[in-house]
Amino acid sequence: MAWSPTPDRDPGEVIEQLARDILALFTQTEARLLGEIARRARAGQDTPAWAAEKAAAAREMRLAAERILAQLSGQAGQAAAEALLAAYQAGAARALAQLYALGALDADQLAHLRDVIPGMDAATLLAADLTSRLEAMFLRILRWTQDAFQTAIAAAAPAQLLGTATTHTAQRSAWDRLAADGVTGFVDRAGRTWNLASYVEMATRTATGRAWNDGHLARMEQADIDLVTVSRTTDGCALCSRWEGRILARSGETGDHSVDNELTGKPMTVDIAATVDDARAQGLMHPNCRHTFIPYIPGVTVLPEPVEHDQDAENEREHLRALERKVRREKRKEAAALDDTAARLARAKIRDLQAEIRQHVAETGLNRKRYREQINLGHGDMRAAERRRAEVAEQVAEGTAEQARLDAVATEQAQRREQERLAAEQAEREAAEAEAREAEAREAEALPDFTEFSDEQLDAGIGDYAEDPEALDALLAEMDRRQAEHDAADERRERQRQQRQQRREEQQRAQWERFEQLLAEGWDEQDAEAEATGRSVEAIRRRDAITRLRGEGYSGRGFDELARASFRDQVYAAYIAAEAATNGYLLSNEAEAAGIEPLSLFTGPAARARRWASDELLEWWDENGRLTFEEWVAELLGDSRRARDARYRSGGETWLQ
Repeated sequence: MAWSPTPDRDPGEVIEQLARDILALFTQTEARLLGEIARRARAGQDTPAWAAEKAAAAREMRLAAERILAQLSGQAGQAAAEALLAAYQAGAARALAQLYALGALDADQLAHLRDVIPGMDAATLLAADLTSRLEAMFLRILRWTQDAFQTAIAAAAPAQLLGTATTHTAQRSAWDRLAADGVTGFVDRAGRTWNLASYVEMATRTATGRAWNDGHLARMEQADIDLVTVSRTTDGCALCSRWEGRILARSGETGDHSVDNELTGKPMTVDIAATVDDARAQGLMHPNCRHTFIPYIPGVTVLPEPVEHDQDAENEREHLRALERKVRREKRKEAAALDDTAARLARAKIRDLQAEIRQHVAETGLNRKRYREQINLGHGDMRAAERRRAEVAEQVAEGTAEQARLDAVATEQAQRREQERLAAEQAEREAAEAEAREAEAREAEALPDFTEFSDEQLDAGIGDYAEDPEALDALLAEMDRRQAEHDAADERRERQRQQRQQRREEQQRAQWERFEQLLAEGWDEQDAEAEATGRSVEAIRRRDAITRLRGEGYSGRGFDELARASFRDQVYAAYIAAEAATNGYLLSNEAEAAGIEPLSLFTGPAARARRWASDELLEWWDENGRLTFEEWVAELLGDSRRARDARYRSGGETWLQ
């Protein structure tokens, strides 16, 4: 029967308990192997054939180890799968309880979702991965057993058989180190080495923590909750404590986002620090991490104030963990001692280390966890773990039935309260409607509705209701109200006008300052004005040309009319100059016969001008040019390139050709 922790259990306790049940298997196996090796090494040390007997017993020890590991393999796979699935379910149940407490779910939704665990395929994959990692350890344990047995035989051999006391001391020291460290040689993905207990605890705690959080996230996805925050722990490391209290998203973009406040309905801005996957990639939820995710409901979830990481406190905790590991080392040496002297030395070392722990705890105020000083971290044996799981499962079953009964009672009470609330609201609504009808009837009998009167009717009503003080007061009050609205509108418009005027003045001041700055930097005046005001150079040139033309006496509605008026004067001036230069010979003989007006040749198509002009006029145009309206516009706007292009298109200096 798998353990199903209650939703209100602390995540750290749940993960710790699930890891204990698996660790109990491996620490029990390690203790059995050390005990078997020590017992076989101690037996019959005084017999002459001791060394030969122990060498022959190596195969027997290997078979015993294989039997122990075969039993471990069968139990570990089942325990790992049960632990991961239980952690996943516990995380999902905790998320459901948190969402209900935050008001994101009502009682009906809670009852509907409680029996549906989302995404169990993901939990199955995590369980398979952990089982595979644990099974990969068995060959290493078997190899260690052989090496340990050989070391124990050498360490326990009588000194006279080994040759010298110095050699015997070295061999005994090697056995002490081996017994203190236990099964070693396990390397994680980061390249760090672990002994058996620490590696199994790290692997199972990390896997169950991941299963817990994945179940938690799957439940929130089912409830359509996308934002989470990170819990705060008292023993977080610098790598992940920076995420405490920050908002993460299961998916989507990071940064500032506008969301609705669930309490007020008004928009609010939340800062999404990262996605869950990105935070994990940067170290959050690392091996042995005790952090968990918490649903973030905008306006409901209260984020804890950020707290700077306490490196001294972390160092103090790490020192305590180091002392605990040393105690466990000495206890393994005591349990696997090959003689009473070695056992006494180990016990003395244990007392010294425990005294150091007591002093450290007293100085720092840390909580001493005595189970961490036990060889198996206080997890007990497998039978104790099975009993505990059975007891907890029974409590969970009873608690579930009781919770179902309480939910039914709560649902019935909620329905009754809702019916009473609706009945009270209906009674209040009916009373208010009746009172409103009575008030309307009284008002209709007493006074007319002056809000429906036009201004002219109100003015006339002063005389009509002069004999009715109450009606006259109401009429004057309506006139005052309208006047107040009119005055407020006037004030608002005046205020808006002043604001617009102020913005224009500020804009003009800024533009002028920018203009002066650009001039000082060597910009052309028109280019500087265009850059400062955002207007085009063309528009500025047109404005300047209009001002200049009007100053010269021309009139017109815009630039085009002014330009054409001035162009006519320019054409006429050119005509007079040409007539004087050619002595009046402006037309060819053919043009004279056709009755062509000479002035008309100074405008219009160039081809027509070529046909009817005299050679004298063509020569004059070669020297002085034949001005076109397009060229004149370009000159008015100061665009020399455009004027040159226009002159080229009109024939340029090739009139005689």
